[in-house]
Amino acid sequence: MPKKISTATILSVVSLCVSVLCLVLLMMNLGGGQEAEKSIQYVMYVGTNDKDTYQLEHSREEARDIVDRVCLKYFEGYTLQEATGAWTDEKNEITHEYTLVCYFDDTDKQTVYQAADEIIRELNQNTVLIEEDVISIEYYGGN
Repeated sequence: MPKKISTATILSVVSLCVSVLCLVLLMMNLGGGQEAEKSIQYVMYVGTNDKDTYQLEHSREEARDIVDRVCLKYFEGYTLQEATGAWTDEKNEITHEYTLVCYFDDTDKQTVYQAADEIIRELNQNTVLIEEDVISIEYYGGN
C-alpha cells in the first residue's frame, strides 16, 4: 500500500523551492547584474601647516590649488574633502590645522608616493598620512 504524502510536506517542499529560487534571483540582480569589483583605494591626508612655523603659510585656497594641480598631474580623477586635523607636537603643544583628504582609485602605491613627494615639497610638510583600503566599487548607472 503506497504512503500518502501529507499536504504539509508538499507545502514545505514547495516553500523551500520558492525560497531557493528567490535567493538565486536576488543574487543575480544585485548591482544591476554586475558584481562589485574589489579594488584598492588610497586616501591621503594632507595637513597644511608649515613644518617649520606650524602656521598656515598658504591660504586655504592656495593649498587646495596646489593639491588639485598635483593630483590632476598624477591621477585621472580624485575626490577631495576638507577637514580639520589636530596633533600634539614634540613640545606637547596641540596644533589644529586645515587638512585636505584625497581619495584615489585605480592607481598604484608608487604613483601615490610620487604625488605625496611633490605635495610634501610644495606645502613644506614633514609627512602626509597615506591610508590603503581594500574596497568594493561599482559604477551604477541606474535601471
